[in-house]
Amino acid sequence: MKQKHYVRGRALRSRLLRKQAWKQKWRKKGECFGGGGATVTTKESCFLNEQFDHWAAQCPRPASEEDTDAVGPEPLVPSPQPVPEVPSLDPTVLPLYSLGPSGQLAETPAEVFQALEQLGHQAFRPGQERAVMRILSGISTLLVLPTGAGKSLCYQLPALLYSRRSPCLTLVVSPLLSLMDDQVSGLPPCLKAACIHSGMTRKQRESVLQKWSHNFRPCYLRVCKVLRERMGVHCFLGLTATATRRTASDVAQHLAVAEEPDLHGPAPVPTNLHLSVSMDRDTDQALLTLLQGKRFQNLDSIIIYCNRREDTERIAALLRTCLHAAWVPGSGGRAPKTTAEAYHAGMCSRERRRVQRAFMQGQLRVVVATVAFGMGLDRPDVRAVLHLGLPPSFESYVQAVGRAGRDGQPAHCHLFLQPQGEDLRELRRHVHADSTDFLAVKRLVQRVFPACTCTCTRPPSEQEGAVGGERPVPKYPPQEAEQLSHQAAPGPRRVCMGHERALPIQLTVQALDMPEEAIETLLCYLELHPHHWLELLATTYTHCRLNCPGGPAQLQALAHRCPPLAVCLAQQLPEDPGQGSSSVEFDMVKLVDSMGWELASVRRALCQLQWDHEPRTGVRRGTGVLVEFSELAFHLRSPGDLTAEEKDQICDFLYGRVQARERQALARLRRTFQAFHSVAFPSCGPCLEQQDEERSTRLKDLLGRYFEEEEGQEPGGMEDAQGPEPGQARLQDWEDQVRCDIRQFLSLRPEEKFSSRAVARIFHGIGSPCYPAQVYGQDRRFWRKYLHLSFHALVGLATEELLQVAR
Repeated sequence: MKQKHYVRGRALRSRLLRKQAWKQKWRKKGECFGGGGATVTTKESCFLNEQFDHWAAQCPRPASEEDTDAVGPEPLVPSPQPVPEVPSLDPTVLPLYSLGPSGQLAETPAEVFQALEQLGHQAFRPGQERAVMRILSGISTLLVLPTGAGKSLCYQLPALLYSRRSPCLTLVVSPLLSLMDDQVSGLPPCLKAACIHSGMTRKQRESVLQKWSHNFRPCYLRVCKVLRERMGVHCFLGLTATATRRTASDVAQHLAVAEEPDLHGPAPVPTNLHLSVSMDRDTDQALLTLLQGKRFQNLDSIIIYCNRREDTERIAALLRTCLHAAWVPGSGGRAPKTTAEAYHAGMCSRERRRVQRAFMQGQLRVVVATVAFGMGLDRPDVRAVLHLGLPPSFESYVQAVGRAGRDGQPAHCHLFLQPQGEDLRELRRHVHADSTDFLAVKRLVQRVFPACTCTCTRPPSEQEGAVGGERPVPKYPPQEAEQLSHQAAPGPRRVCMGHERALPIQLTVQALDMPEEAIETLLCYLELHPHHWLELLATTYTHCRLNCPGGPAQLQALAHRCPPLAVCLAQQLPEDPGQGSSSVEFDMVKLVDSMGWELASVRRALCQLQWDHEPRTGVRRGTGVLVEFSELAFHLRSPGDLTAEEKDQICDFLYGRVQARERQALARLRRTFQAFHSVAFPSCGPCLEQQDEERSTRLKDLLGRYFEEEEGQEPGGMEDAQGPEPGQARLQDWEDQVRCDIRQFLSLRPEEKFSSRAVARIFHGIGSPCYPAQVYGQDRRFWRKYLHLSFHALVGLATEELLQVAR
């Protein structure tokens, strides 16, 4: 039987005891971090302000805040609101060390070496000490160091020392999610950090933003502008493992860095890496043969890179099937539990972490991954890196092979190259997918710069530096300024002060048949243009729907206390002025622009309609009004009085940038293929037993010359009179069949309005927002059928056939 216990008085047991302990814990936290006052909540009520008409998730504000603001709506004044500042931070972080009389750096003090030891290092590596001292002296710096040479220390050590002097913040902007997570998790205990990225949940982002007062995610083209103008950042540190001299000079100009030759690290490929290339017809069998050879069979940790996700799964299964019994333990003396696993962005985050953890702990021998794996990888004893296919660039190849042999011991790297350039076709697809045609660019310009009927004149003093109402010209790198010299003259006198506009993202993507990222990039080009054609603002929800359960009478009553709603009802058409309706829908951005209000103030005023104040007590209560915001849109400010010539000039500028980017990418692909082809063996046979030092040295020299190139033009176009490119067939041999297939394709879908580029994309297997691969890829009669032909040649043939159909 259950034994009974008797106690004198009231006792807490089980659930009540745990609840009491929970309350005591949070009371102690409140005493340490603020608040902590005893609150008595009532069942079925909001635990923030103890009201019964809502839950805590819908509470307008915590109960601890004082209701000191006015009962009426927030006044809408068209005055700019300052960017919120980090509490208790100085507007400018002063350098820790001063420069000498002639601008030279001070001698490295003892506290820097002490901080270095605190971070777990005994001495600086080449290039680190000078970069660290420049940052501590307040000088913007660009440092190029090979993969694994210790770039992370160059911002960790200054962050540690600056945090000791003042409560400053070090902002690290990184391109890959995996690299961000690895950097944060690998920080020493003396540094506190948090990361914000698109892979986080909404609650995770909001939790981080409570300790960080700015939330922006601009394009990399605008990062420096946003940091310098809105956050007052004056000291920048650019870190990269691979950059040519020309690229480094461009980046230095954007960062306002005085580039110095000694800030470039040693050779891009370490001397302990042995490189080899082969052209095998059966890549899968060649890979098995190579891994069973004397050179690779005893290696414990290997990374194999593939260009496609499905290839990672297939190769990992092949290695598990064929090599499980053939592997022998390496120098470590123990065999990993698993032979091979795949790793790519299509896997869930939990599975990716499991694979990476197994590889880091030595339980996994081979990781077959896409290029994202290894960014920020902190394993020094990776013994081999293999590429199944041509890497997209020299930079990508150098970063990948640099993950091997970080401990200074010999490591082996091999590249399997398709002999006929088949892998080159796949990489060209990605280049053409990022491009667009002139018609799409023109449609975008028409949406961004619609005509207006402004009659007001811009005050001369409104823009600092503007002369006679002209637009201010920001400072730009000499390369781009020289490129746009014919457009960099001062703009004409503007009558229009600029209007706030909203381009719904989904509608714009479908209308232009361009991805969201490509549209945002073109808008960034216009903002960074010397004429400063527009100003990009944060994306916003533009459509508002307000529903009143009390009917038209409640709607009219709310209009008396909310100016935005009153203006909206006044702007309704005469036949539908809002009478007899309990709901209203409108475009917030148009409303804001017409009245000269701030968008944030209008949004807050509309949200306040969901709450009312009790006349006697002043306590807020719900009104039952539903306010919904939808239709995410690009938000920008642009003039509406551009002439037709100016719009054509903008179209030519954008399309010229797109074409130049495409030509340069194709030229780099061709040069990459030719370089690896020049040092490749006909098969992997000569690479089985030992490495060829002569060819390895030749390849390292080619890479070194590429990264040391100074100013100069990129190689010319991909196609010339000598014939097609590697991996492409002659168009003359296929022209009749291509024309026949184009006509058949157009006849099967007469309801679609295809452009010539859309047809060429489908024949190359390139999906787009209007013609996704999930739909058009199911018809194998046309999808990827002519991947072996020139993309631009297909565009030309499709244009001719579309003109014939239009007649």
